[in-house]
Amino acid sequence: MKTMILLGEGYEEVEAITVIDYLRRAEIPIDMVSINESLSTIGDHGIEIMADKMLDDIDIDSYDMVITPGGRPGAEKLAKDKRVTDLIAQQVARDKYVSSICASPIALEAAGVTKDLEGTCYPGFEDQVHYKTFHEDITYYDENHKVLTSRGPATAVYFALDIIRTLKGDAKAQEVADGLLLPLVEGEKG
Repeated sequence: MKTMILLGEGYEEVEAITVIDYLRRAEIPIDMVSINESLSTIGDHGIEIMADKMLDDIDIDSYDMVITPGGRPGAEKLAKDKRVTDLIAQQVARDKYVSSICASPIALEAAGVTKDLEGTCYPGFEDQVHYKTFHEDITYYDENHKVLTSRGPATAVYFALDIIRTLKGDAKAQEVADGLLLPLVEGEKG
């Protein structure tokens, strides 16, 4: 399974970096793909990531999942970029995976794929993302459409683990969670 994460200026760094790191721990190939005019991408809080590839240079057929991080500025750029919305629409039409967190489900809306979806998003964006059914869950996976969504920066850990669970199963997701000491942290909070 090969994945890509789309990075436009103003993405939420926690959401992007958490997903990239966790998928690599799970040995799931993930390409960082810039929608900018260069490989340089700067997040909403000034952290620069050098992408692996440019959006115009990728072969979409070689990817099983497209991932979009939030951050209002980055999500708005994704939603306004026809290349991105066409890519999302193609993924859904071809029964491939899409994962969007925080504000980035507005790109799903712009791609015209939300009317049949069940999902979630960052609080306050519900009026911009017209799901068939909105859920307030930390993450929500619409199995019928292979679309995973999540709420925001604090849910990025669970979002990334659910991507792993979706692509590689429960055992691999648990292995990564254990290595991160997530059960210990959850036990302390419980």
